[in-house]
Amino acid sequence: MREDLARPRNFAQVEVGRESAEMCLLARLFNGFANSTRLSILLLLADRGEMNVGELVAALGAPQPRISDHLRCLAWCGYVRMRRAGRNAYYSVADERVLKMLELGEALLRDNREHVEACNIIKSE
Repeated sequence: MREDLARPRNFAQVEVGRESAEMCLLARLFNGFANSTRLSILLLLADRGEMNVGELVAALGAPQPRISDHLRCLAWCGYVRMRRAGRNAYYSVADERVLKMLELGEALLRDNREHVEACNIIKSE
């Protein structure tokens, strides 16, 4: 392993392995970003700041119950927050670090797009 790619100090004590509780929890953290609907919601909120369910449904063309389920998941995990205004609930990104994760993901994809696309091809063979 290259020295400049050594494990971050914060993860130095994390037990590695499929059955490791820490690894399973970390995988769940990344799973919040791993669904195309949840990721679309996060990107829309990052771009527009705040939206209600109806606006998200219109933007994504997905059924309202599906959007609401994904919003509940994102809120429960701390990625989005909800603000009530009368009968409406407005959602926004809850943590600046979520925006940083989205930016890092976009940069990684931009630099590795062909490899990521090929990875899907290899997986399906």
